[in-house]
Amino acid sequence: MTKYDEIDFEKIALQMQKQVKKDPNNVQLRNELAIVFMEINQYEDAFFQLQTAAEIKPSVQTLHNLGYFYFSEGKPIIEDIESGSFEEDAEEEEMSYTWEIADKEAFDIVEDLLKNKPRHYFLYNVMGEMYIKKEKYEEAIGILEEAITLTPSLENLNNLGLCCYKKGKLPEAAECFRKAHLLRSSNNYSLFPFLSYGICLAHLGRESKAKEAAKELLLLSEKEGEALEADIAEIYYILEDYEEVVKIYSKLDWEFYSEEFFPAYFYSLWKLSKTKEIEELASKTIQRKEKHMKEVLQDPDEEEEFKVEFEEVTKEEIAFIKNTVKEVYWGKAPIVKYEPTLETRCYLYGCFRHTNANPSYFSI
Repeated sequence: MTKYDEIDFEKIALQMQKQVKKDPNNVQLRNELAIVFMEINQYEDAFFQLQTAAEIKPSVQTLHNLGYFYFSEGKPIIEDIESGSFEEDAEEEEMSYTWEIADKEAFDIVEDLLKNKPRHYFLYNVMGEMYIKKEKYEEAIGILEEAITLTPSLENLNNLGLCCYKKGKLPEAAECFRKAHLLRSSNNYSLFPFLSYGICLAHLGRESKAKEAAKELLLLSEKEGEALEADIAEIYYILEDYEEVVKIYSKLDWEFYSEEFFPAYFYSLWKLSKTKEIEELASKTIQRKEKHMKEVLQDPDEEEEFKVEFEEVTKEEIAFIKNTVKEVYWGKAPIVKYEPTLETRCYLYGCFRHTNANPSYFSI
């Protein structure tokens, strides 16, 4: 629990709404009210405040916050409203909203702001994420390099590493992930940059460094309760250290892990001539899935559409396990298809929970 969890944000929201009525052109106040609304999950009201602030005084701060909201949350659409302004409608007790993706609105706002070459990295980080979402890695690389020049962060270094990884530039990716890991902080304690670093080292054949990273990752994962053991085992798998792979995987409770990790585990067991363990885990997992599927199909409270979908997915999972065993016995080595994790954080200017500064309330 943090100090913010003890704050009565609903009470603060009511007080701030009264202040906004007295001083409607105060965009800083509207921005702060929007953030308070988000603390109590009133995202429609938060959107209205951000939108209004940007209309009253377009600035780096107001426009960026609106653009970032579009990107991270989308936009609310009011249903069944024939007349009245957004502000009047939002005050009605029972309103019906649908949320839509608003990536284009977000991109247009941030792209326009970047034309003025702002000297704060938030805008560049967000644009980098937008390009990555579109799989435009070259464009993302350019904008993230600018962000890092302004302020290196775990997010922009990791995401630059992701882009380099996607482009096959493993040495550059490894260095980015390494630097990103060094910048863990209260805003982002993610271990994924370090995991990506270890994966890159393994692919590059830097065995001692990769194993060193894997050992440290195992300690950090256990200490911080991140449960990354199955992912870390893939570093050893790439290095063909099958004993270490089996050592890690054999300790896992497979009721809570996806069968997507089975290929590397089964192949490692096969390389060590432990076929009995393969048969036992495959059989146990299939039996558990079949039992669960039967329970769902016989449950009168479940919708038929869900039952059909669940049965289809479960049968695909069972077929995957059986096929994995077959291919492993043929001696086919599974390929680890690692996907680096995109890192993000709160980019709202003025967010007090994340101690984000306000660069400017002045008009552009």
